[in-house]
Amino acid sequence: KRVLGHVSGTMDYDIMYNSEMVVRLEGYIDANWVGYKADRRSTSRFGFSLSSRAICWSSKKHSTIALLSTEVEYRGVAIATCEVVWLKRILKDLSVPIKDLIPLYYDNMSSIHLSWNPVFHAWTKHIEVHYHFIQECVMVGDVDLQHISMKLQTTTSSQRPRELTCSCS
Repeated sequence: KRVLGHVSGTMDYDIMYNSEMVVRLEGYIDANWVGYKADRRSTSRFGFSLSSRAICWSSKKHSTIALLSTEVEYRGVAIATCEVVWLKRILKDLSVPIKDLIPLYYDNMSSIHLSWNPVFHAWTKHIEVHYHFIQECVMVGDVDLQHISMKLQTTTSSQRPRELTCSCS
């Protein structure tokens, strides 16, 4: 109901692109380990822009409690990578191919190193296997994880919805 109210109130808004613009897809990821003190749940958030125009964003409270901050951070990267795969397919169907690596800006170096290093350590063995598809996306060149300071993150939590649907299987 709230979403429909927002959509009906913004029907005249447009996101304009022209043929001379350089099309660049990029994403920003953030996670908050144990952000909810009452139940110790964490939150993962992401936002994507196409040529500097926001096209999608999400925020999701996790259904399980994470034992390590790296687990939450890495889950956030995996969820955002699902969205990259889906966005690239949609853009390709719309005849807007993205040829460059998609930069995912992130503030957690442990997750970035984990995505590049397929060697598992005792402290990472509890991370569920299906989240490790991020490694494949990095290795084949679908995404490029890049560190960014938390202070430079461009989206705020108030701009992000609470629900998330992962678009890949």
